[in-house]
Amino acid sequence: MIMNNYILYIIMKFNFISVFFLAILSATLLLVFAPMVDHLFYIDHKLDESTDLEIFMTILIHIILLGILIYIFHYYIVKKYIKYFKLNETYIKVIDLILGLTLVGLQRNLVFKLRYMSNRHPIRDELII
Repeated sequence: MIMNNYILYIIMKFNFISVFFLAILSATLLLVFAPMVDHLFYIDHKLDESTDLEIFMTILIHIILLGILIYIFHYYIVKKYIKYFKLNETYIKVIDLILGLTLVGLQRNLVFKLRYMSNRHPIRDELII
């Protein structure tokens, strides 16, 4: 029991260890949930058969779902973790930025659809000959 209290004291004393554990926890959860969300919006080479409006709506729903997932991570994991280990509020902003960028970066189908839509944009069509 004394050893557990000592380890907890060391973790709380050194903020970087707490932030490191939070980063590992966040990365683990992202590696579990990001492929699940990406798989929900898998296109299976049907992009040319879909209309621009359908693609735009799937992009919009995909981004909204990612926003909800980031909010859930923020509220239930980051906030409670930072409150428990008494970390500074700046760590919340840093971890949220890392969560958002990593989660969006792991969405291969979203990036593919955005690239497809940006190449079909009317202004870009006129610029690329």
